[in-house]
Amino acid sequence: MPALGDRIRALFGRRSEAKTIISVQNDRRVVLASILLLLLLGLPLWWTTTRVYRAELPVAEIAVFAPDQELTVPFSFYIDAPSMTVATEAIEHMAQKLIDEQRTAYTPDEWRIRYTARIRRKAAAPDVPGHYTLRLREAARTAVNFDADRVAHVSISESATKRDAVVAKLVADIVAKEERELREKSGARRALKYAPEYSVAFTLLNEDPVGGAAVNWDIEHAANAFIRPFVDTLRPLAKLAVSTQVLHHAGPPPVKPLAHENGTYLTPDMLPHFANSPWWNLASTDPIAPSINFILYVPALQSQPLCIIDDAKRTSATNAFVVSQWGGIAIANLPADTKAGASVVISSDELQKYFGIFIAQLRELVGIRNDTPLQPSTRVTVRRATATGISAWELDALMRRWMVANRQTAITTLQSLVRLVESMENMVVMDEIKVQVDQSLSALRSIPQALESHLRAFELASNASNSAEGAFFDPSMVSLLYFPDQHKYAIYLPFFLPVTIPLLAAIKKAIRKAPPNDDSQPAASDNKKND
Repeated sequence: MPALGDRIRALFGRRSEAKTIISVQNDRRVVLASILLLLLLGLPLWWTTTRVYRAELPVAEIAVFAPDQELTVPFSFYIDAPSMTVATEAIEHMAQKLIDEQRTAYTPDEWRIRYTARIRRKAAAPDVPGHYTLRLREAARTAVNFDADRVAHVSISESATKRDAVVAKLVADIVAKEERELREKSGARRALKYAPEYSVAFTLLNEDPVGGAAVNWDIEHAANAFIRPFVDTLRPLAKLAVSTQVLHHAGPPPVKPLAHENGTYLTPDMLPHFANSPWWNLASTDPIAPSINFILYVPALQSQPLCIIDDAKRTSATNAFVVSQWGGIAIANLPADTKAGASVVISSDELQKYFGIFIAQLRELVGIRNDTPLQPSTRVTVRRATATGISAWELDALMRRWMVANRQTAITTLQSLVRLVESMENMVVMDEIKVQVDQSLSALRSIPQALESHLRAFELASNASNSAEGAFFDPSMVSLLYFPDQHKYAIYLPFFLPVTIPLLAAIKKAIRKAPPNDDSQPAASDNKKND
């Protein structure tokens, strides 16, 4: 043991003191060099591997679109008048002047949409949206008869000098009316927002099959006969995925009908609360597409006949009502001699009147107006498309309305996306987002040149809106890849703070104990040797 102690004392004795100091100084240099190497290499590596990836969005190109940028939508009218002399250029000039006179001033934030009219002399227009035929003939009385297709029969009693003015006013009234309704957003509160696909569900709802009757319906034949033509006609604009179901034991409605001597009734203020959708389990077959629900409601026998009475105490002719942006409900009362426990099947012929109501409700929910192209009057007759449920005039007007709405939606969505990305510096912007933004921009830039074909312009606007919303609602935009600076600090501080404080203290101590000049000590030793 004493030998071990002597060796330890010799190791730390004065003879080895100079060597120990030099060794410590070298160690300090190595430590400082290691720290500097860690800072110079480690920090850039950490910053590169942890920074958020952000693809560069075309901000300047998106900012070009603004409400004051006017979009001109042309209408083409073809005059078929073999026995008349008409001046197409004069008619076009007068019609455009009348359209401009009927246009009210735009508000500062209103999107500029300008409808124009073009007049051509031709026997028939091409059967495409935005092109219409005016067939003129002389008659004792001036009148207009609109066919279900894109043809208007115009009877003119005026002389040849006034004939052009009559045609110009007719054209101006058609174009200006639609532009005015577009700016006023008529019926927008009840109509659903445009979607490429809608899930349309027809439901037979039996309130009380136990105490009442077991009810079924011949829905397959009725849907093919009454719904399929409308679905096929609307297909170029939107897909309607139709489904049917029967729900028994619906239970009483959330509002109890009021009783009167002949049965029960509902008042207008009760109708918004009548659709008890949470209890009715109206499950959609498509979780993504917007749902439109149509219900044929069979009340309990003790409540029949159930009718709807308006504020003027008049019974509703249809016994049905529309729920805004949701669907429609029609009440089906069974025959008066129906007994409890009976089995009733509503035939296809009996369903025809109810599906006529549902078609009218569906038209309202998608935004089709009943007075297109002009308000019927003593001189204006509009033939209804009874076979399909929608005329070519109505289809074209709906197409243009959706085209304008989709274009505005695409622009506002892209601009909102830019503001969102600029406000959150740590939000991830993947290359897929930029691809969708570029696709939307490309479609938006192509719309003005494509307006010669309204269908093509509609398709471009729809693609622009879908791409813009796809980019805005992409899962990567709000996924776990995004986290704010506070989140970073909360994660990294528990790891780096315990290491950083001793490290900084050691650096400070090493700098403070470092000799002012390393050459001073050897110089002093040489002086002593010379002495």
